[in-house]
Amino acid sequence: MKLPFLLLFLFLSQIGISQTTKTNYANLNKLLAEGEKAYSENNFVLAKEIYTKVTDSVSWNHVYLYNLAATELKLGEMDNACEHFYKIYSLNDMKVVKYLAEYCPNFRGENKYSFEEVEEKPKFIYKDKEYPLIKNNNLNPVYISAINKAFNKSKILKEKASGRNFLSISINKHNEFITGNIFKPASSKEDYDLVTAEIMSILKNTVTYIAAKNNGHNIDLWNKWDFLISVF
Repeated sequence: MKLPFLLLFLFLSQIGISQTTKTNYANLNKLLAEGEKAYSENNFVLAKEIYTKVTDSVSWNHVYLYNLAATELKLGEMDNACEHFYKIYSLNDMKVVKYLAEYCPNFRGENKYSFEEVEEKPKFIYKDKEYPLIKNNNLNPVYISAINKAFNKSKILKEKASGRNFLSISINKHNEFITGNIFKPASSKEDYDLVTAEIMSILKNTVTYIAAKNNGHNIDLWNKWDFLISVF
């Protein structure tokens, strides 16, 4: 079984360190070097102890979480590894999808698939015409254009969320979209609930979604796709 331990370990760790020195995590570089040494010597119990300390301090760093999960896989701790892969996924790092699909296909009973392994990719219908949702590994420009037009017709968004809105979506087996995240709606804190409700309504009603399929059956996907819509 090939483990998803990140290569060039110290180099990647130093990238993470540059992000954390400003917050006074002065001992992380030493810990990470010790973790690399323990892992390279097959001392996975010690490596896990070290990476747990690191991720407890910096819980949002994808590199650290990847390395902790890889160490847990080496120890045969599949549930723990899948929890950390899922945490990476919740941070919207889609590179982890292939590991979720390989090591955690039934995690929490969700039985999801990666986009690459499905037989029929998700689609959408807009103005009575069917299109693939994903084109050249990105959301179809027709979809983006349709959503963009709907956003810019919205009186609520024009008044309350003028500017750039960062979004993420996926499609479930019930032919429904799921917003992975509304990263940053262009709204004030006071208008956040109103704006996000309007965004959800537009995403739900502008097009008809068609789920991915395997063996003729609708399936859920791990994948989410990010996009930007500007309202003027």
